[in-house]
Amino acid sequence: MNAPSSAPQAAPSPPPPAAASMSRTRALAYMLAATMLAMTQQVGANLVTTNVYQIQGELGATVAETNWLIAAYMAPNVSLSIALIKIRMQYGLRNFAEISIVGFVIAALLNFFVHDLQSALVVRFMSGIAAAPLSSLAFLYMIEPLQPRQKLTVGLSLALTNTALGIPVTRLISPSLLEIGGFHGLALFEMGLALVAFGLVYALPLTPPPRVKVIGPLDGVSYLLIAVGFGAIAVALSLGRIYWWLEAPWLGWLFAGAILCLTLAAVIELHRQSPLIDIR
Repeated sequence: MNAPSSAPQAAPSPPPPAAASMSRTRALAYMLAATMLAMTQQVGANLVTTNVYQIQGELGATVAETNWLIAAYMAPNVSLSIALIKIRMQYGLRNFAEISIVGFVIAALLNFFVHDLQSALVVRFMSGIAAAPLSSLAFLYMIEPLQPRQKLTVGLSLALTNTALGIPVTRLISPSLLEIGGFHGLALFEMGLALVAFGLVYALPLTPPPRVKVIGPLDGVSYLLIAVGFGAIAVALSLGRIYWWLEAPWLGWLFAGAILCLTLAAVIELHRQSPLIDIR
């Protein structure tokens, strides 16, 4: 006969609490906020892309020069989402959401001070920085009212649908806006979208996850290399179809520099316990 064990058995862990259900009206409000944030980000990103020929005349620039506005927007935008993941975890989702939408409103306001190509380049660069958090916010607002099992199925599908609507919506509304007010007419519409999104973000707070200190000293080095690498690729791809490669050898140097920077970033990240990008 086996002797009874003297060690007490551990009590089974309680099941996780069920996700609190949200009223249908409030859930629709969060989905509306997600749609508005996605449209705000996508319309702002595609205003120049879909209206290059109209904007070049207003700024007194060539087609090639106007395409630099696309490159200026994309250069910081393509990499910032990587850094924002850790920033959001360490400083809180609520602070992240509020500061992000305020930054976008300020960037949209700066469009009214654009009168030539040089000022437009500066403003588009700042707009690219300010718009980077909005795609994350649009996704988070879309999945907020959904049950956990629906977040990466229904929520992801709806968020991607909102993103895909950006270019056709911009093409649909741009002719009328250009006819009314030219480039500043486009800026006024973007400003209106930003203010509506601003109100929705403050009226509908996201559920804040616990804060975790995750930013380390090497994150700045890794992100700088990643930002330069992705930014160089974005500029080269934006302008490579405009400039003839044999007449613009700097396009090749951009790709070479991008490969070097991304390789160095990968070497650093492979030897970190808490990497900015897990590529193992």
